[in-house]
Amino acid sequence: MSLRPALCLIAALSVFGCTAPSPVRLDRVSLAELPDHYRELWTAWLEEAPDWGERREACRSDPAVCTFLVENLAAVFLGSYSRSELAAHSSGGHGYFERARAELLRLGGDAVPTLMELHLIGDGATAHLTAEVLTAIGAPSISACLERMERPEVQARRRAIHLLGQLPHGHDLEPRVRTALAERLATDEDWLVRKTAAVAVAHRGGRDTILYPARNALTRSLADPDEAVAAAAAMGLASLDDLRAVPDLIGFLRRAEQDSAFALYRVGQEALQTLTGTTGRRSVREWGEWYRTWEATRKKTRDTGN
Repeated sequence: MSLRPALCLIAALSVFGCTAPSPVRLDRVSLAELPDHYRELWTAWLEEAPDWGERREACRSDPAVCTFLVENLAAVFLGSYSRSELAAHSSGGHGYFERARAELLRLGGDAVPTLMELHLIGDGATAHLTAEVLTAIGAPSISACLERMERPEVQARRRAIHLLGQLPHGHDLEPRVRTALAERLATDEDWLVRKTAAVAVAHRGGRDTILYPARNALTRSLADPDEAVAAAAAMGLASLDDLRAVPDLIGFLRRAEQDSAFALYRVGQEALQTLTGTTGRRSVREWGEWYRTWEATRKKTRDTGN
């Protein structure tokens, strides 16, 4: 593999105040301009040196060198994609794009801070690509999302929350995750952030070991002043597959009917049908009868031990 100029990523920390997505900018610096240690490390990766694995692991002990490596791998990963330089399937998927992605995954938690910043400030393609890698890295990305959910930029909060909804269970971190998402859902000033939080709460709640935190957070948001948020909360409740949410959804349907909120009424009907596994619309009274019948059947089954 021939040597080519090392790519140095401009993280552009100064653009965090921008609300519009900005394309990630890459600047080329020749290998000769790099410090010796950095140049040797990057050359070893470009040439696929036999001892590359040892070099990669050794750089973890030096945060500056590790950051240099991660930023350059991210630059190759994103730059190769933007130029459509993906390896053909017949080549075994061994191009710059594929190699850089694999290295970022191997670096795992060490790659998360750089990838997370790119995810928050980049354009749509950058956000998509970095989200895929961060999700594959898994649990180490959770803390990074939590740390960034209160950023002043709407896009940053929304993307951090959306990504958090895709990540695996946080184990000891999960109580913090539940609290942080519920707070964003209840209090964020931006409706789109709240809607994203509703979806994230539902996604994580459906995979959680306990349902009531997600159910309670979504139930409270059924009364959100923005219809899109309230609708997301209703469908999120339906996705939890917890029939104890039926009375709250009936109340949601009743309010929509009283307010002549036709879009929310349709959402309420859909949510109830999804949750109960039934088809066809029912009136508020008929949904109440359905639930009372279900409750009576459940109680009888519980009392008889069947």
